[in-house]
Amino acid sequence: MGRIFLTIGLVLACCFAGAAQDETKTYTIGVGDTIRIDVPGVFGAPQDRTVKRDGTIDLSIAGGVISVSGSTTDEVEALISDAIGWLGEARANVSVIGYVSHSVILSGKISEPGIRFLTRDAVPVYVFRAVSMPNANADAVTIRRADGARVSCRFEACEKENVLIRAGDQVEFTASVGLAKKD
Repeated sequence: MGRIFLTIGLVLACCFAGAAQDETKTYTIGVGDTIRIDVPGVFGAPQDRTVKRDGTIDLSIAGGVISVSGSTTDEVEALISDAIGWLGEARANVSVIGYVSHSVILSGKISEPGIRFLTRDAVPVYVFRAVSMPNANADAVTIRRADGARVSCRFEACEKENVLIRAGDQVEFTASVGLAKKD
């Protein structure tokens, strides 16, 4: 009996593990983001819509209000394409053109502290470091998560452990104190 449950558990684990999305390759649309909707042959030009506080956009051709917050562009394309099915073969193309919902606060050993916006649901520290350009003596990062958790690591360890930065994080670039560094 125990083997049956173990086998079922392993099968379910494999199925759900395969279904999980890589958050470094996806972007979940959120409040404040601007999306561009194009329906070739229907719109004269692409339509830009900003996601409202309730997570919706207005798109009269698709029946009015559409809930898009929490969805990917592929999911929104499918929603709109289904809603405009009455037009025949029309198919929607959706892209994010204004990234606002995935903000990160940046501070510490950096020339331009402030707010940055992620273009993916999560970004590895080494990628964020490359675009944030910390000072030359910065060699570590402290991340304060939105849930209060704290992660600190040197850049090499962050990369080795695949530490990710997510929306709502506060990222501080730091320098080791009192340690000799090789040049």
